[in-house]
Amino acid sequence: LKLFRCGAPRPAEFTMAKLLGKKKSGRTKTALKYNVQKKVREHKRRVRKEAKKLGNKRPQKKDPGIPNSWPFKAQLLESMERQKRQKDEEIAKKRAAAKAKAKEEQRLAALQKQQMIEERDRERKLKRQNAEAKKKAAKTGAASSSKAASGSKADGDANMDTDDDDDDAEDEEGEEEGEMEADEVVEPRG
Repeated sequence: LKLFRCGAPRPAEFTMAKLLGKKKSGRTKTALKYNVQKKVREHKRRVRKEAKKLGNKRPQKKDPGIPNSWPFKAQLLESMERQKRQKDEEIAKKRAAAKAKAKEEQRLAALQKQQMIEERDRERKLKRQNAEAKKKAAKTGAASSSKAASGSKADGDANMDTDDDDDDAEDEEGEEEGEMEADEVVEPRG
């Protein structure tokens, strides 16, 4: 019985069944099954070994405590409680001491920083005052040199030499002022 012609398209039902084929059986060889179990065992063993190396220990079993039939149970419990309290007090004292020490170090660091800032400000003020004094001296020196220029020629040559030195000093001062202005921080108004 020939249902389909050669080369004619087949219905989807037939092609689908052919693509899926037969389902694979769930059976496996026992050798394969045991090999898988062996590999799983070895893997778990390696994981435990690594955990042991890293120090991730299993949680230890809880202490069952002191049995009621134990003689002098009450005294033993009291002494254990006392030891625990003493240990807690020591830890609290150590923490308080460490906290106080840290606060003192912070206070000293802040004080030291403040002193450095004040010292830097004093140095800047001194530099500014020196620069202003030199400028005033240069201005008064220029006025006196113009008066001296009307005098003898030899005096004029000497004044010219000192004027050149003053100009060099002013140039250096200008450079220093430029550096100081770059150091200053201008806060924005807001």
